[in-house]
Amino acid sequence: MRILPPLTALSLVLLMHAAAWQGVAGGASAGRSDLVVSAMQVRSVEAAAAAAVVTPPPAPAVPRRDASARTEPRPRPSDTPTDTPTLLAAARAASAPAAAAPDDAEIAPVYPTRLPPSAVLRFDLRRSGFSGRSELQWQNLNAQGQYQVRLEGSVAGFRVFTWASQGRVDKAGIAPLRFTDERRGKSLQAANFQREAGKITFSGPSTEYPLVAGAQDRLSWMIQLGAVLSARSAPPAAGERLSFFVAGAKGEGEVWHFVSQGLQSVNVQDQATPAWRFTREPRKPHDTRIEVWLDPVRHFLPVRYRQSSDGSNDVLDLILQEMQIAS
Repeated sequence: MRILPPLTALSLVLLMHAAAWQGVAGGASAGRSDLVVSAMQVRSVEAAAAAAVVTPPPAPAVPRRDASARTEPRPRPSDTPTDTPTLLAAARAASAPAAAAPDDAEIAPVYPTRLPPSAVLRFDLRRSGFSGRSELQWQNLNAQGQYQVRLEGSVAGFRVFTWASQGRVDKAGIAPLRFTDERRGKSLQAANFQREAGKITFSGPSTEYPLVAGAQDRLSWMIQLGAVLSARSAPPAAGERLSFFVAGAKGEGEVWHFVSQGLQSVNVQDQATPAWRFTREPRKPHDTRIEVWLDPVRHFLPVRYRQSSDGSNDVLDLILQEMQIAS
């Protein structure tokens, strides 16, 4: 004797009750046809039950929309809740490819250095048609593991700018702690090299940069570049590049690349002086162009410095007139 599955048996019982009810209500003449129909319904119920076990219920019908309208595909309920659009935006942002790092985010190399002795350098200053004087004071406080450097410029007896840098000396050479930039008629601005916190911050803008080994400011790099050359056993080849991360006092910071232009002659105190010329070319609009001439006989200290701004007629040119080196 064949035993029917529970679901089939239950369905058959229900259909037999329905057939009996139909017989009571409609008479015996309809009994045979009702039984045939009932048997077919049993098979239909069995097929539906089997399908229900292995097939999930169909998704609710989506109303038709105009084919010409551009619509975003709607996520399924199992993917994203329809009442959390912020989660959808966050998921899309997380899956998006990360932006490529700019070239200036590269870490500049760390070079061996040999710092020059303390010195005072006095320059003729020329700036946009005006003439004046400038003095660079470099103090190598090697006994304390510190340094100080200060550059002032004056025109017609009025001081027009003062740059000052002070800090430590470590394995990477000059390690600034604070750089200040003061211009005539403007408030002093500063860059702070927070070595314990590992970041560079500024007195004005909230911009921050990670503090990497060998990082310099807009004044200290001039001494650091000469110290790198002084520590080398061979002169720089034409086209060779030396790089430092350089921070200013206005929130700017990027890797500066100084390219060797070879040994050139500079007129110092009416004498032709061979010096290594390095240039830093601008990389964006209104960027700074730097030219510096370093004298190997004078511990690679600068004998000329020229600064200009891309797209501007403002040019600062310093030419050495006198140098006093500490014994």
